[in-house]
Amino acid sequence: MQTPHIEKKPSSLRYYQEGPPESLDAIDMSTWTLKLFLPYESSPIQITFEKLKNIATITENRRVVCVCNWSIRRNWTGILLEDLFDYLGINPSRYRCYNLKQLSLGTAKGVYDSTIELSNAFENRAMIIWDIDGAALSLEEGYPIRLVDFSLYRYKGVKCLSELHITDEFEQGYWEGKAGYCKTGKIKPKRYRIVDLQEHRFIDGTGEVTEF
Repeated sequence: MQTPHIEKKPSSLRYYQEGPPESLDAIDMSTWTLKLFLPYESSPIQITFEKLKNIATITENRRVVCVCNWSIRRNWTGILLEDLFDYLGINPSRYRCYNLKQLSLGTAKGVYDSTIELSNAFENRAMIIWDIDGAALSLEEGYPIRLVDFSLYRYKGVKCLSELHITDEFEQGYWEGKAGYCKTGKIKPKRYRIVDLQEHRFIDGTGEVTEF
């Protein structure tokens, strides 16, 4: 399951500008839960890591694109966002006009946030990921889980995901404010360095890259 030329992938630690968690041990997975807040509800639905992994696990080979002009195809293991909603008894069609705000577990230096369109996430089969290439997410990649919408730039999925909020507001996220990135996170049409192929190719910016 190893991704070709993985040693050539740029480091993702740069995307922890305020500092990652100090270690895996800093996150107690025996008490950790993913929290999902419905509109106008103050108390979240909570799900443990073990229950999350037992919903409908899949592994898919899909390509992500980074705003810093590179892309890589890897083997992602997790569940579809839509399957999480189904498991929790939440009708996805009821919230298709809403957005999904993500919050990271955070560090002593702060919390990362990002907002995406729910309808786009469902249609593009966004996943909640916990393994890549058969190994648990590293701190660098966003341990313990990360939401990935493959039709958007990587910065739209916060690392070390802790909370999901269904909301009618589309807020500017951390990286849009920090680096001036596009609020929607749509992939721009241009040439990117394709890490797994070790060449440059043009990506047309119409959504998830599936042609190579």
